[in-house]
Amino acid sequence: MAESLLDPKALELLRMLDRDRPGSFSEFVRVFVHEAPDLVRKMEQAQQAGDPEALGNAAHYLRSAALAMGAVQLVDVCHGLEHLDAAQLQAPEMAGRLDELRRRTRDALILLLQEVPQI
Repeated sequence: MAESLLDPKALELLRMLDRDRPGSFSEFVRVFVHEAPDLVRKMEQAQQAGDPEALGNAAHYLRSAALAMGAVQLVDVCHGLEHLDAAQLQAPEMAGRLDELRRRTRDALILLLQEVPQI
């Protein structure tokens, strides 16, 4: 299961950056761990406020960061939330979509922290 949660090619690319600038991989993980929960909160607040643009912007930013970190399942969830309209934000299935967003974010954070135990 874990192998499908983080893209090994993305992790290798990040580790290659470490060769040129030691500590950069840890720094990227640290920034992601700090920013991802804030972005999830922004998405939840945007959904509650009925603001599809704010939700889409936060989803896009989190998707881009997750892609760089190799968190492929989080990328998929964010992609599905990027282009919703106001009516879709109020649909009954939004609760499940936000639950999945929180779950995939948590999974990505845990796995990334395991990759960099010194954080």
